[in-house]
Amino acid sequence: MTKNYRKQYYYKYVTVLKTSDISDADYQHSDSKLIPLLRPWTTHLSRNALCLDLGCGHGNILHALKTLGFGKLHGVDTSDEQIALAHRKFPQVETGDINEYLSQFSDNHFNLITLFDVVEHLTKDEILMLFANIYAKLAPTGIFIVHCPNGDSPMALQVFAGDFSHETLLNSASAESICKLSGFTTFEAREHLGSSVSIKGYARKMMWSVVKYAFRAVNLVEVGNAGSGIFTRNFAFRVIKP
Repeated sequence: MTKNYRKQYYYKYVTVLKTSDISDADYQHSDSKLIPLLRPWTTHLSRNALCLDLGCGHGNILHALKTLGFGKLHGVDTSDEQIALAHRKFPQVETGDINEYLSQFSDNHFNLITLFDVVEHLTKDEILMLFANIYAKLAPTGIFIVHCPNGDSPMALQVFAGDFSHETLLNSASAESICKLSGFTTFEAREHLGSSVSIKGYARKMMWSVVKYAFRAVNLVEVGNAGSGIFTRNFAFRVIKP
């Protein structure tokens, strides 16, 4: 699944594009943004569930899951630099190709698989192949959660063009069609403002609730309906293996 430019680009992904250090405060700040998104979709899962974060980076999703009480956590990422950071908190995570990593496990193995800020880096063929592999490795009633840039957002191109390695832009409609094609059911998509629990974060939420009505109004004028109602520059969706 590796194109030639990816090896060069991801080799120094942390050095060039990300911070070279992650503190406990950074993880806690990330938790405050991620847990409100993850909690509603994982509440009913046993805390003994086998969880896998594909493209785990420095481990922020794994940290949020750990904070929510999950203990059986796995992760993989193609970036050695990212994994070096993740190892400080999660020594079990590995460097590698995500499809090759999945192939190590038997079918119906995991109860929860997350894919945050990865799908936009893949081609359409790669997305279909990956979703098929994820479907196979999830146990029945297992949950698959994806986070990515939102094609319905007025700021979509700002996000999509901001990373040289972005390949595919989805919205809730195209995401649902891919999931159905892959065999998943019970599709649900949500906005992700990414605001923290601070006073500033609360104010952002309040202001966003007003701003999004303006976007809905524009859709109503142009096409006669309010659209998906999901307008944040990033969004998340969840599906279930039947």
